[in-house]
Amino acid sequence: MFKTISIADLINQPNKHVDFLVDKFEEMVEPEYIEFPHKHNFYSVMWITDGKSKQHIDFKNYTISENTLFFISPGQLHLFEEWEDIEGYIILFTEPFFLEIFQNKNILFELSYLDNLHENPFLQLTKEDTISIQPIVDLLYQEFSSVEQSVETIQALLLVLLRRIQKLLSTKDQQNKNKQQIVVFKQFKKMVELDFEKNLSVSDYASQLNISKHQLNTFVKATSGKTTSEIIKERTILEAQQLLNFSELTVRQITDKLGFEDSSYFARFFKKQVGLSPQDFRKKS
Repeated sequence: MFKTISIADLINQPNKHVDFLVDKFEEMVEPEYIEFPHKHNFYSVMWITDGKSKQHIDFKNYTISENTLFFISPGQLHLFEEWEDIEGYIILFTEPFFLEIFQNKNILFELSYLDNLHENPFLQLTKEDTISIQPIVDLLYQEFSSVEQSVETIQALLLVLLRRIQKLLSTKDQQNKNKQQIVVFKQFKKMVELDFEKNLSVSDYASQLNISKHQLNTFVKATSGKTTSEIIKERTILEAQQLLNFSELTVRQITDKLGFEDSSYFARFFKKQVGLSPQDFRKKS
């Protein structure tokens, strides 16, 4: 239903294979064939240094002011509402590119701000924060622009940058979340993303993760502040909203697609979560 775009699509080179990009907004050429809304198969870290940007992610609207980091993860429904008159950097990378040089494949999961862990996927930077990350971004940009660029150097600098951002977030958050809890939570979220249409129980997910249902509930609650059931419901509701808003499927067809037994139960479930019936939500959209 929604096109999943690659980094190559974003730079108007759809026939190329591109795993990494760092560029300045003021130097980028506007994509020619990008459909909105769309989904990404890559991670995006945007640093708006001047101007404002409006972003629409998974039915939530964000206005990003200057000196703000903004994060978009694979699979999220994205609409870039404002492109002109912004300055800053955009850093794009795929999961395989980032994990290529690491034996510990959970290292990406340990970066809590990716995969939309936080309600607000952005970080307002102070002057001290900017001083902390600017040299790394400059080195990354210079290495990527070099004729003799080194992929290994880029990957190492990317790790340094992402971990520095994690440190800034942890300092502001004042919460040293347990790494194991974050990893399990993200593994759970990834499973939900793949299997939410199957209506699996919390016990099913816990079994796949080789932990108890109680452990899963504890880890998810400690990391996100939400219950496992709430995470599953939210993903189902998001899919229902996307289908109602952007597809021509009937409510009955959406009911079947999402694994509900009947339309009336789906309608009650949807209204309880959203506050509108499926039909009213579609009309409003």
